[in-house]
Amino acid sequence: MGFYRQGQPAALDRASATAIITRIVAEEVGFVTRTADPFNVDHDCLNPAGHDFVASCGEVVCCHCAKVVSL
Repeated sequence: MGFYRQGQPAALDRASATAIITRIVAEEVGFVTRTADPFNVDHDCLNPAGHDFVASCGEVVCCHCAKVVSL
């Protein structure tokens, strides 16, 4: 084992670096958008079927775990 004897990689110019970073950021934003929970009601309920929301005292609440939905 050891190091390969080769030269340094060529430095990227501004356009090349911008293209690479733009692609990486676009992939990350796409992943977050696909997997995000926009209403913060992800399945973390005690009920295996998920949340079962009902209106209670002017709020929307899960009747199994008492999670309040922000409106």
